[in-house]
Amino acid sequence: MTTNQKSPKSKDWFLETSVPRNLFFGHSLQREDVKKHLGRAKCWSSHYVRMEYKRSVVKTLIDLYHVALEEDSPSDALTFFSQSYKIREAKTVLSAVGELAKEPDILNNKEKFLIKLQMLIASAERHLDNVVEFVKNETDCPLAKASTSKNYKTFLDEISCRTNCDVDSLWHKSKPQIRQLTSVEARADHGSNDGFTKHLQVVESAIDNPSAPKSILNCKKVGDFVIALEMPRGLRMLTTDRAFEAICAVLKKDFVRLRSLSELRRERDAQLST
Repeated sequence: MTTNQKSPKSKDWFLETSVPRNLFFGHSLQREDVKKHLGRAKCWSSHYVRMEYKRSVVKTLIDLYHVALEEDSPSDALTFFSQSYKIREAKTVLSAVGELAKEPDILNNKEKFLIKLQMLIASAERHLDNVVEFVKNETDCPLAKASTSKNYKTFLDEISCRTNCDVDSLWHKSKPQIRQLTSVEARADHGSNDGFTKHLQVVESAIDNPSAPKSILNCKKVGDFVIALEMPRGLRMLTTDRAFEAICAVLKKDFVRLRSLSELRRERDAQLST
């Protein structure tokens, strides 16, 4: 675990996208680790995180559902998905299969697979709202409101970005912080953190033109920066993403980075061997 040593334990948590995803889909060691950190503290997040979570988890599961409808078997659906979608989506589906496979013979029964997948989609959609409360909506991202309450087609339409948000207003009001993030000092101190440095050029473009990062592609690139800027200073970030180590350090916001699964497994194996 990497932590800002000034983080008081009494503070409420702010969860970025990977934490509720791990809490829902993660390895049992990851789930236990997240729960251990959360304890009884209050958890918050942003509507931007809500959008990212729905786009990366709920949408991916719905995509899998439609592929499974077309294929002859769950096996064919999973094979097609693994060869046709991006690595992140494939990881989400693999995690989902881990949950679905707890049911006997489900991977050999298309009808049962589809029913259980529908149940998983419904519980995944509710999950984040059950875990957190939301801070002030600085970006007014309409994608965060996407819902399966009508049908999956409507959800997929609502989760499609048309840049009808106010993220440019967040960039405009955050110009002092952007200058800190893109300063020579920040680049020197965190130059080895690829997640931080990779898209600094897009972040820097917002100084002269707050609308510059407002595009479908750019918004995905600088999502971590948006999330950190939206997090109120009184909260502390819980994350698995190394990029937030640099972003939060520069912004002087509190954070804790959770250990990786490989680190958790090494610790478990060491304890078992003693």
